[in-house]
Amino acid sequence: MKHFADKYLKPYIVENGYRSICEIGASLGENTEKILELDKITMTVIDPCFDADLFAKHHDGQRIKVLKGLSHDILSTLSEPFDCILIDGDHNWYTVYNELRIIEERGLLKPGGTIFFHDVRWPYGRRDMYYQPEVIPKEFTQPYATKGIVYGQSELVETGGSNAEHYNALHEGGARNGVLTAIEDFVAEHKNEFSFFYVEEEFGLGVMYKKGKAGASPSFNRWRNRTRYYQLRAKLHGVKSKLIGK
Repeated sequence: MKHFADKYLKPYIVENGYRSICEIGASLGENTEKILELDKITMTVIDPCFDADLFAKHHDGQRIKVLKGLSHDILSTLSEPFDCILIDGDHNWYTVYNELRIIEERGLLKPGGTIFFHDVRWPYGRRDMYYQPEVIPKEFTQPYATKGIVYGQSELVETGGSNAEHYNALHEGGARNGVLTAIEDFVAEHKNEFSFFYVEEEFGLGVMYKKGKAGASPSFNRWRNRTRYYQLRAKLHGVKSKLIGK
């Protein structure tokens, strides 16, 4: 998520006057540090702290609180809504879909709030990856292996490829498979409540807006239209666009 902080996240947060931010999946905390550069914002970080002990690092922070654990467990204990939520945790359908379900059921995103998602495009937009496959119910787990991924190929490869150290679904696509699929399934169930688009850059940044009484905000519409403009301009010049609105 850190790739998007200066270019997208921070300008959008400032433009919308957001103050309370929740980050689900912080890894080493590099994106967290960038968001904390903004004045007058507070952060709640949810992370199992496998990569770094963020709880110890920020235990005395005045504007940040680290909740150590799995996202579903921690989200189910929260009650105060956030202006903005950043999701970059376990990249699979079950985890992402149920993060969104819990957020909605517990009212953890304010009307007019935004959720940002990383990895909505290749390789995990349509393919599950599991950091801990044993915590995913078997009926929601795709067949998987620790083998690499090749762009444009559904099956995993025996040698080489990308992310071969992870538990990757054997095949790309199909029902309940991948981050983008989880988002689309959730939005389809809440058609009048959310708007969504993504930018195809650095494995994809998804942007989901919770509509208030007035619908989508002018700011959200500007950002969405900007991606469409870049896409059209790239097509006119015969250049593959790295920004695709949806």
